[in-house]
Amino acid sequence: MEPRFTDVERAALRVGLLRRGRELATRLADIMAGKDGDAIVRALALAAKPGARPAEIVRFALEQVEERRRWLDAGDDRYGRCDACGVDLGALALGQMPWADRCQAHPPGAYRP
Repeated sequence: MEPRFTDVERAALRVGLLRRGRELATRLADIMAGKDGDAIVRALALAAKPGARPAEIVRFALEQVEERRRWLDAGDDRYGRCDACGVDLGALALGQMPWADRCQAHPPGAYRP
C-alpha cells in the first residue's frame, strides 16, 4: 500500500502541527498566568462543550494536536481523516490546517463524544 503523504508533505505537516502546538502551549501558559482565558479561546477559535474552563479547552486542543503529530509520525492512517466519518481530508486542506479533525459534513464546533 502506498503512503498517503510524501516525505516532503509529511515534513511540512509536522512543522505545522509543531507550530500549532507551540502556539497552544504559549496560550495555555498565558491563561495559567492570569490572562483573560475567554478572550484567548475566542482568538484561537476553539470549540468546546458549554461550561468548560478556558484552560481545559486549550489543554484539550493541545492534546489533540499532539495526538495528530504522533499519528503522523507513526504513519497511522487515522491522521488526516475526519474523526466522525473517516473520510480523507486531503493534503490541500491539511496543508492549510494540519490539525484538522473534521470534514465539512461534520463541523469543528460539533462536540466530540
